[in-house]
This record gives sequence, structure tokens and C-alpha cells, in this order.
Amino acid sequence: MCGSSEQKLGWLCKQWRHLFGLKMQKREKKAEEIADDNERTNSMGLFNTAEAYWKSARALAAAKVKAGHADSPVRTLYYHAIELYLKALLRQHYGVDDLSKRFGHKIGRMTAEAEKHGLVIMDEDREVFALMRDTDVVIRSRYIRTGSGNFHALEGLDRTCKSLRESVGTLLRKAGVMVRL
Repeated sequence: MCGSSEQKLGWLCKQWRHLFGLKMQKREKKAEEIADDNERTNSMGLFNTAEAYWKSARALAAAKVKAGHADSPVRTLYYHAIELYLKALLRQHYGVDDLSKRFGHKIGRMTAEAEKHGLVIMDEDREVFALMRDTDVVIRSRYIRTGSGNFHALEGLDRTCKSLRESVGTLLRKAGVMVRL
């Protein structure tokens, strides 16, 4: 089976639903629910949540926990911060449901769309995005899988978060979103 880890996961989910005869249908949201979601999940909230994940990653990395795979939770926090910074920018252009349906957790789609909306991405950050997009590093940071693999250095993930924070924060401020930089 070829393709990205996201494609493989999608294929596995389809097979599982087929085997067990599950038909997963989502209830259509009412207009009031959509409006409430859009009001409650805004760019400022996404940016501030990204900040919390980024700062938590930095604090946990600084704690230098002595345990096997101690960097995995740190990477998980960094990866989620990266995703949330991108979604904070994209939320200016898409509703919450659109963000979920159109982008999900697909970092490649998010970065391409964010660039269309003014995000400037440094070459070093492109390398981080490429590994997140083309491999299973995000999933491997959350779940144990033995064997070798290519992983981001924590310093590189921290640099990407800092870069996104500044770039996305500046774009949001220009759009009238009050974020602290």
C-alpha cells in the first residue's frame, strides 16, 4: 500500500467500517450551532491555544525528563502548536466546519492555503512541514512504534513555532485580531 500515513489511516478506517457494517453519519448542524461554533472557536482563541501548547513544549523540554521516549510528548505538543498556529490564520477565511472538512490535520493543505493568505514560510520551516506531511512523525510522537525513524530535533520544532507565532501573529494583528506577540 502506497501513500501518506493519512491515506493509509483513511483506508484502514474504511475497511474497518466495511467489516463491521458501520455507517457513520453525522447529524446536520443547525444554523445556530454553526454560528455558536464559529463565535466560540475564533482566530484569537486558536492562537492563544497554540501559545499554550508551544510554551508547554518548551517547559517540558527544559525539564529534561529522564525516561524512555521522553521527547515524544514534547514533539506532540510542538506539532499541535504548529497546527493551531496555522488554523488561527486560516480561521480568518473559513468557518469551523470548513476548517475541519477542508483541512482536518493535513499540514500540507494548511500550509499551502496559509501561504495564499500571506504567510511567508522559511526554508527551515518547510523542512519541518514536509516531514510532518510526508511521514508518520506526528502519529509516532503519540504512539510507540519500534524501529528507526527520522524525527525533528526539538530545537527545529521550537524555531518553527517561534517563526509561525511571529508571522501568523503579525497577519492576525493586521486583520484586527488582538494577539500578544
